[in-house]
Amino acid sequence: MQEAQGLRRYPCCGTSPSRGILCQHQVSKGESALLHRHGWIRVGLGLVTLLAVTAAAAASSLDQQIETLLNRSKLDPRVRLSITILDAQTGRTLGSHRPDAAMIPASNMKLLTSAVAADVLGPDFVFESHLLIQPGVDGSPKRVIVQGSGDPAFADPELLQEMRLSVEDLLETWVSALRSAGALDVEELVVDDRIFDRDFVHPTWPEAQLNRRYCAEVAGFNFHTNILSIYTTPTREGAAPTLRTEPDSPWISLNNRARTVGRSGNHTAWASRRHGSNDIGVHGDIRHASSPVPVTVHNIPEYFATLLAHRIRSAGGSVATVRTADMSDDFSDAIAIHTVRTPLSVVLERCNKDSSNLYAEALLKRIGHEITRTPGSWANGATVIRMNILERIGPEAASHIIVADGSGMSRQNRVTTGVIARWLHAVGADERIGRFFIDSLPTAGEGTLRRRMRDRQSNNTIRAKSGYLSGVSALSGYVIDESTGRKVIFAVISNERPGNVALAAVRNIEEEIILIADAWLTERSRATSSAR
Repeated sequence: MQEAQGLRRYPCCGTSPSRGILCQHQVSKGESALLHRHGWIRVGLGLVTLLAVTAAAAASSLDQQIETLLNRSKLDPRVRLSITILDAQTGRTLGSHRPDAAMIPASNMKLLTSAVAADVLGPDFVFESHLLIQPGVDGSPKRVIVQGSGDPAFADPELLQEMRLSVEDLLETWVSALRSAGALDVEELVVDDRIFDRDFVHPTWPEAQLNRRYCAEVAGFNFHTNILSIYTTPTREGAAPTLRTEPDSPWISLNNRARTVGRSGNHTAWASRRHGSNDIGVHGDIRHASSPVPVTVHNIPEYFATLLAHRIRSAGGSVATVRTADMSDDFSDAIAIHTVRTPLSVVLERCNKDSSNLYAEALLKRIGHEITRTPGSWANGATVIRMNILERIGPEAASHIIVADGSGMSRQNRVTTGVIARWLHAVGADERIGRFFIDSLPTAGEGTLRRRMRDRQSNNTIRAKSGYLSGVSALSGYVIDESTGRKVIFAVISNERPGNVALAAVRNIEEEIILIADAWLTERSRATSSAR
């Protein structure tokens, strides 16, 4: 084909006349004039030049703004801080501060876990918990089986409350289903939790905090967020309060070490649990009846087997033995009589908006099972996350992370803000899961961000994930222009904050970074609108 007069095919880019784009650095003034007369570079050359200049200026400008912010903040130099701001439209870094530093991410780890779960399981995935009956030789019900799928939402008190149900309502539904199936008198009740391993607690979680809600055990069958709620009622001053639990669990002995105090006393109720057991103690001063005191339950599949058997017996039925499933058990001929389903969207929202550690860990183990078809574990789930990162943003990014758990509770996790920003860019651009994932993040004033950005007004929508451990704070997410869909991504993590440095100091920086990103996006949106 003969070349058009005055237009070269440049070897650096192989541009042809029909595409109307040229490498600006190879066009002479004479050629530019000729091409301009022919109208061939009105869009191409001008746009390339504008983009190059704008990108360089933007990066320089935001770097300067970040440094000005840090200098003005006078943050204690012992605090390690990492920042990345990225334009989601181009993938360019707009500004950064130590973006390649390996940081403990706290709950920003959930950004990796939940997005990989959305990818591996798919937006239409549904967790299913089955109530099954297995017939004996004569065809009559012999065994009741509860088969878990790793669903962290099964009997979640908050979700039940939204549906105007109690945990006892749910249990009664299952007892009624068994009654209707003629299965209230059985030889055995088995909870099948084999979809996950039985390492209920991550080895790097703080042992002194394993009684706390955020360290709830993780199982292939989860129930009531694996928490026992203890209600305290004061009696006479100096005497022990009365106690009750939800769910009602009369076989669990509560060591009541609490005392009732008068009106001048403080209400300080708390509960302990001996590691590896359900030996539970209730402590503190009880001044008034208040919200329940939560304590984690050990081996929730075994606990639920006992609980359901107790309710069956209370309804007039009989269960000879209760247990969890053996690896050799075969329930393939069992018949489902009731199923509880939870959409993945609900699980992702509880994971990200409410920052539930149990939900994140259940997602990690579930993706491990989904890929390997073996019991989900922290090991195979972490491998799936690393492989997904490698596929989406490359081996260098994968080499910059350490995945210990899915929630960020472990201090062994490591990630850079550069990787988080690139990860959010790749996931947000994914047509299949991008919107699904972004919608699971809270907006400012919602969920774990309900107290964030209170005194700061942004022009655009903020969707982000916060993170906190002692000495660690994180905030990463998107600034979104809803009218155009354009996004700016930010990631901010601080580590090693001394006890005498207020948490507010680093959170102030996090929110100022959002405002820098917000202002940049607002300016670009106005410029684009004016150019139309």
